[in-house]
Amino acid sequence: MPGRILALMSMLCVLIVQDLFAVDGVRRWVLAVGANDGGAERETLQYAVSDAQNFVRVMETMGGVDAGVLLSDPRIDDLEMALQALHNRVASAEAARREVIIYYSGHADENGLLLGESLFSYARLRNAMDGMEAEVHIAILDACASGAITRLKGGRRQKAFMVDASSDMRGYAFLTSSSEDEAAQESDAIGASFFSHYLVSGLRGAADVTGDGRVTLNEAYHFAFQNTLEGTERTQGGAQHPAYDIKMTGTGDVVMTDVRQTSAGLILAEVLQGRFFIRNANRQLIVELFKPAGRRVELGLEPGMYRVHMAREIQSATATVELAMGQREILDEDHFEIIVRERTTIRGGVKYSVKRSRVELRGGYWNSGGESTTNTGGLLRQSVENLMGSIAYTYQLNENLSLMVRWAGLIAEVENNVSALGSSQSVVIVMPLLFGVRYYWPLVPSPFRPYVVASAGPYFLQDVWQNDIWQGDREDDEEDGREEDEEDEEEDREYRGQLLQEVRGHATVGTYVGGGIDFAIGRYLMLGASAGYHLIANFAEPIRGRKNFSGPELSISLSLLWGKNVGAVKSIRR
Repeated sequence: MPGRILALMSMLCVLIVQDLFAVDGVRRWVLAVGANDGGAERETLQYAVSDAQNFVRVMETMGGVDAGVLLSDPRIDDLEMALQALHNRVASAEAARREVIIYYSGHADENGLLLGESLFSYARLRNAMDGMEAEVHIAILDACASGAITRLKGGRRQKAFMVDASSDMRGYAFLTSSSEDEAAQESDAIGASFFSHYLVSGLRGAADVTGDGRVTLNEAYHFAFQNTLEGTERTQGGAQHPAYDIKMTGTGDVVMTDVRQTSAGLILAEVLQGRFFIRNANRQLIVELFKPAGRRVELGLEPGMYRVHMAREIQSATATVELAMGQREILDEDHFEIIVRERTTIRGGVKYSVKRSRVELRGGYWNSGGESTTNTGGLLRQSVENLMGSIAYTYQLNENLSLMVRWAGLIAEVENNVSALGSSQSVVIVMPLLFGVRYYWPLVPSPFRPYVVASAGPYFLQDVWQNDIWQGDREDDEEDGREEDEEDEEEDREYRGQLLQEVRGHATVGTYVGGGIDFAIGRYLMLGASAGYHLIANFAEPIRGRKNFSGPELSISLSLLWGKNVGAVKSIRR
């Protein structure tokens, strides 16, 4: 009990300090609540309190708040007292515009916030905010079913209770981490809730799409929405859709943070592209964002040491930077060092996986030492021996290693014989079914990816022989001198062809080793060229006078890719 009283006294002192810093213009207060305990029937959260701490920190360093108030696992009366103290401070402050921001991270249901075994209803929260004499009211709720606060029963939008014709209030905004029937989730992989993590990342500058150094309320919400939805699509809790209800009068937008107010900054140059993860010296994930090429992004950070990880479609890279007070450091390609991604296990026993598949069509030349022969008495024909074609499926295990299965058809020999009495043709086709691995060398990020491949499996051979025999005495018929068309047609029926065909199969085993290079022509297409050697064991009996069909292969390929790198995470419902 003495500890709780001391905490409440500290909170009141913070509010008094805020008033001492009051200046004409905009005044802003922040009350943040983190509640890991949602009662005996709900799983204890791990990051609700730290989420609230991170929000207060970013608002103090970049959001114009002198000292935010933080409640950690409060009781109902603690929250009531904090709201009443905030009400009194706002009422006594002098400013052209007063802004109140209330943030909550923890358990909730469709009726209200869950503080231990107690329920603090949404109606009580709305009434408390309604009573504060501020021009702008903002509530940010990161909890299950938090979207219910913006709706009446029946699903209709709540009337703008903070906008009254008899007052000069500017408006209100509710941002919630989930819809009214969804679970909000937190993750061990990012050490925070999804929504709060991306909201804070956006407020630090990742959401500044205009590049003016300021993050507005709408920019912060849209950044948090897109990244929360993408981050939860493959979690145990399912896709999470943040919601909002914003009603503001006047022009422009509410500026939540100003990157230029921070004591240090990190600038990602226009040339950089990829998903960036920025951790502090304590390995805490501070900012996460996807940055397209051609856009300059400035992030507001505190002085200290940071590790920047850049994840790309092909390869990853890392950079270490130390920011001093007042320093603005620009990172470009030269600051990064290429690293090899590894499979990892996070808390909860869920493994990191790379889910990327590929179908490859390949065609080209191969030579097993066979040849094509033709006996036509001077007739010409097109050679088709030494051609090959194949189809392969590849599954990527990590950034540099893939499993593959390949089915190919290799034309080894062709023999044709043509005479006055008929024609015959024989074709020898080798068809391997190969299982193997493909390893890519880690290089500087580039569309070109060299690799080596090794595979083995059964080699099937088909020896196809076909004979077309002409029947009848053609020479006697020609001597008859018949010239009428009808008589010739009747006569030709006597020279019907008889087609004989025989297929013989053989099998052995072999290996294929080689290398090549892939060239990405888009997110889903890739061209390639390769060279290798088929080392095939002897067949049990000679085929066309020989038992071995080993030989080199040269080919080009076109591949279709789908899937992407996915970090599987353990998620907890809030």
